[in-house]
Amino acid sequence: MIKKILIFFVAAVFMLLNFSYLQADTRDEEIQALKTQVQELLKRIEVLEQSQAKVKEETAKQIEAVKKAEPTVLMDKASSKLKIKGRAAFGFYNAENEAAAYSQGSFEVPDAKIQFAFAPDEINTVVLRLSLNNGVTSISSTSPMVDYFFLQSKDFIPALKDSPFSLSTRLGKFKLGFGEETWSDNAIESVLVSNSAGATTALDEGLEFAGKIKLEKFNLKPLGWVVSFTDGNAGVGSDNSQGKAFMGKLYYTPIDPLYLSASYYDSGRLKTANAEGRVAGLFTIPTGAVNWERHIWELDARYDFGKGKKWENSPLFSDSKSIVRLSYGAFSDHAAAASERSGNFGFVEGIYNLNKKVYTAGRVSFVDLDGDSTASLNSVTANKYQRYSLGAGYRLRENAILKLAYDWNKESGPGISDVDNDLLSLVAALQF
Repeated sequence: MIKKILIFFVAAVFMLLNFSYLQADTRDEEIQALKTQVQELLKRIEVLEQSQAKVKEETAKQIEAVKKAEPTVLMDKASSKLKIKGRAAFGFYNAENEAAAYSQGSFEVPDAKIQFAFAPDEINTVVLRLSLNNGVTSISSTSPMVDYFFLQSKDFIPALKDSPFSLSTRLGKFKLGFGEETWSDNAIESVLVSNSAGATTALDEGLEFAGKIKLEKFNLKPLGWVVSFTDGNAGVGSDNSQGKAFMGKLYYTPIDPLYLSASYYDSGRLKTANAEGRVAGLFTIPTGAVNWERHIWELDARYDFGKGKKWENSPLFSDSKSIVRLSYGAFSDHAAAASERSGNFGFVEGIYNLNKKVYTAGRVSFVDLDGDSTASLNSVTANKYQRYSLGAGYRLRENAILKLAYDWNKESGPGISDVDNDLLSLVAALQF
């Protein structure tokens, strides 16, 4: 009996020991499995952290790149739409007569302009030009700092795209395209330094239509045209009457290289205001008039000898061997309660390019009032004003020219003696 109890006791102890061992072995396996899972989780966490750090780094670089590029992109876009150009003349003027202007010799900046053109789209362009002549010594309604300020629109009617007609407009303050000298009536773009004696010009507020008519079906060159409606009265401000000024122009090349144009200007009723349309600097109301209007017409011709590939409105910047221009016109001032004032004007001008650097130029011009009447012609009281000009130039480069010119000015009229205001000019002309 005791033996059986001992055997049972030994068996029980053995089973308990074996069960404990098995239980301990199972726990070790669980612990090992958990350790393996933790290690895998740690590895995944490490991989995720590295990936996240890389994404943050790349994102930061992209944000920095955008910050750096954004102002440049905006500036590039703005600069592509904004164009700036200008011109300036710096020179020395000397007149022989002590009573004349520049009699003591004077350093001048007779012409300085800066133009801004902003094109928000392919059709419209806003143009602003500032006048800085002689450093802008004075600004007034008759001598404003702003030369031009207008909106120009081109090819804005889709129906005309495939037609023989083109159309552009200008709205605001702009220079009227009357005649041809008007596009080069300054010391920079003129073949000389001075203008012709009877130079015509008009700068006014209004609306202009311009375009060309294609004549290819008839084997002809295009016919150009310009029509404008403006205030007419001089100075900056509102129109002083319901009548508007009208300007019309046709230009054509019948036989290359002959260019022709015809211009007409009607100021409309001006009442007692001065006129924007000027001839020889004359724009004032006739003495004693209570209402008046001005009419001007002009015919121009240009012929390029040895015509080059570059045709410009200013012969100075064309690459033809030689260019001759002729102009003739007349004006009449119809006045109420005063005598009518009228006259004619014209010039013959030529430029000859000795080579790409050196050229010579000359011009004969006049303005002549009808009858015995006198007026302020080019700031000198006269009945007839003649100007003979000779000059030469040296092109430092295409847009930088040194000019030397001499003007013989002759005035005459009832009881008027020649002022003897001949002028020597030495000018450096720049475009930028």
